[in-house]
Amino acid sequence: MIRLFPRRSLQALRRSPRVFIPVGPRQLVIPYRPLSTILIVVLSALSIFLFLRTDIFQVKALEFEFEQLADEALVRQRISEGVLARSIFFLDTGRVEQDIKDSFPTVSAVSIKKELPDRLLIRVSVRKPLATIVDKNKVQFLVDQEGLLFRQAAGEDLPVIELSEDFEGAVGVKLAIDGQGIAGYLQTLDLVSEKGLKTKAIYLRSETIELRLAKTTVWLSADREIAEQMELLTQILQRLKLQGRTPKSVDLRFSRTVVKL
Repeated sequence: MIRLFPRRSLQALRRSPRVFIPVGPRQLVIPYRPLSTILIVVLSALSIFLFLRTDIFQVKALEFEFEQLADEALVRQRISEGVLARSIFFLDTGRVEQDIKDSFPTVSAVSIKKELPDRLLIRVSVRKPLATIVDKNKVQFLVDQEGLLFRQAAGEDLPVIELSEDFEGAVGVKLAIDGQGIAGYLQTLDLVSEKGLKTKAIYLRSETIELRLAKTTVWLSADREIAEQMELLTQILQRLKLQGRTPKSVDLRFSRTVVKL
């Protein structure tokens, strides 16, 4: 005879309380001890869940840190509506952050940090304008390094980018970075800023990037490495500055650089 359980275990099982549940013509027998353990675990988990949802852990205090933002009051209100009186443990901060970014294109990032039992630290960052985009209707928009048109321009002193004649802009539109030379535009502006050069405007001329400095017009090839061309331009301008001269134009599109004084 094969014993599935030791004799002592079988005797202990026979002595333990049992629960009988009718199932058709038969009865299902469940030992009381495992059932009571399950009930204790379930009730404990339910008690913890309800405790975490009590007023003790509901969000009551908000501390904001803003960069300069025109819509600050609206952003404060929107965030407050989404987080106040919510359990700090079950608050989906990621959803709140994404909602603010989708509703306010000027906002680049929202960081929400929880401090128990009921406090949130909220930091709101804004997009930095890199240039002004002009569309076919001559409407101007501010664009950041990600290529997002995040609001209409209001006379900011920034380089001007003119795209193709059929381009129509709108707030919230993200430019195709790989198309229309936009990648070259933005990289050029970054490098110009690094070199300390004052840019008045930047234009797309077929496969050429036309860069207008304070007193010099520069032509770059959109098909070649922008960083290398900007390094060469910097060297030329520095060399001519030491000679007390300022070029009218510098053409870097060809194998041999053309400088017009």
